[in-house]
Amino acid sequence: MDPRQVLSSGLAAMAVDSNGVPFNGSWVVGSGNIAADMYANVMAESTGRVLATRLYELTDDSGMKDMLSFLITRDAMHQNQWLAVLEDLGGVSENLPIPNTFPRENHVPGFDYAFVSTNIENPGASQGRWASGPSIDGKGEFHVITAQPGAPIPDLGIPDVKGYAQQQQMTGADKGLIENIKDTLLP
Repeated sequence: MDPRQVLSSGLAAMAVDSNGVPFNGSWVVGSGNIAADMYANVMAESTGRVLATRLYELTDDSGMKDMLSFLITRDAMHQNQWLAVLEDLGGVSENLPIPNTFPRENHVPGFDYAFVSTNIENPGASQGRWASGPSIDGKGEFHVITAQPGAPIPDLGIPDVKGYAQQQQMTGADKGLIENIKDTLLP
């Protein structure tokens, strides 16, 4: 139990969540994109169902188990409702990527379906459905690209003294270290 419920309200109901955080609208998701919102709803119902199943396993109270069983059941229905909306909108192939209104000609070529592996020591380690075969939206093929340095390391300049950076940063003494990193990373 949250001690605040005793101290602040004498065990009366409080307008707070299970962590004592006051209810507000910060948890309401509304992006203005119906497909994105439906996927957010599926995620919310899914994580709610995960929490309810964990709580179910933690209690021996039959009334609590009955209530949680009902909530778990309703979360399954809600997940299916949101996925049905996506199906009504044309399914995955019509709705991905989100937003589907951004011009594809403005995408960076070669990266739409690329799994970029940062494991430069073992580039073959990226195996799985997300790394090869047809894309989920049916518009491309997944493939693996091993990360390569692109642009030169930026010169961020000397930090403001009020930021309390290390002395080496303040004097520029770390420039040699940065040059060594550049020589190591860039071909």
